[in-house]
Amino acid sequence: MKKILVIFSTLVLIFALALSGCSVNRKPAPNNQSPPAKITPNTPNTQTPTPARDTTPASPAHTQASKLAQAAEDVDGVKAATVVITGSTVLVGLETEPDIEDNKTEEIKDKVTEKIKKADNSIKTVSITTDPNLITRLKKVAEGIKDGKPISSFTDELAEITRRIAPKTNTE
Repeated sequence: MKKILVIFSTLVLIFALALSGCSVNRKPAPNNQSPPAKITPNTPNTQTPTPARDTTPASPAHTQASKLAQAAEDVDGVKAATVVITGSTVLVGLETEPDIEDNKTEEIKDKVTEKIKKADNSIKTVSITTDPNLITRLKKVAEGIKDGKPISSFTDELAEITRRIAPKTNTE
């Protein structure tokens, strides 16, 4: 009788271990410490036909970023703008018209800053760059988020871009 009890308890123990060893490994949810970025790439109008659009409505974040990009593009001398919004900070990549002189670029940046702050009074910091390298990096971040990658995967890239762009305005 003791043999049967020992064999039975051993089998139960093996069965319990097998079941616990086959459980699903759960990973903790990512901890996003920074507020989500609102991003939209804006490119100049072209004559090529656009592909069929997604039928889902635009998010409020996308709508806000599009509005700010359009405000930047309304300034004379701006060819295209890419806008990335993180909290109350806006990162703007400006592509200016090819015939714009360097001394006019600062004037354009000032006008874009004014337009963005008028378009959204919750914006505290506007950082603008005309550096082609930084504009390309901003566009890659925007495309990545548009493709569904998590914003947290771009935290380091956005921090590096922010460090390289001197804020145009910083108000309280």
